[in-house]
Amino acid sequence: MAEEPNAEDAAPLAPERYAQMSAAEEIILTISSKGYGKRTSSYEYRITGRGGKGIVAMAVNQRNGPLVASMPVEESDEIMLVTDGGRLIRCPVEDIRVAGRATQGVIVFNTADGERVVGVERIGEDEGGNGGEA
Repeated sequence: MAEEPNAEDAAPLAPERYAQMSAAEEIILTISSKGYGKRTSSYEYRITGRGGKGIVAMAVNQRNGPLVASMPVEESDEIMLVTDGGRLIRCPVEDIRVAGRATQGVIVFNTADGERVVGVERIGEDEGGNGGEA
């Protein structure tokens, strides 16, 4: 039986390699139907091949509800959330906490009883309201 590598045995990551990995990192935003959300590093998701059983992106429970959206985002982006009751909110992505893959997330949109988030749209800095300028 092969021995598992120990964290103490691992070679330290060179500063150049660390900078290279940081530049290539994507952040994944996940939003649930009850308005909870979180950002997670794409490095926390494993790559599955054909026949994979899926990957947990967020704890799905009675508190959170089912997932509505999951998308890559930039720190400078904003998101717009829309509920089935016709309410909407626009908020910066940087205000949403970065958390692990299987965590529950934090409140992004405080929905009313019986109300659910039904749509999420990413608004990049080049799309944002620039006051009608071209």
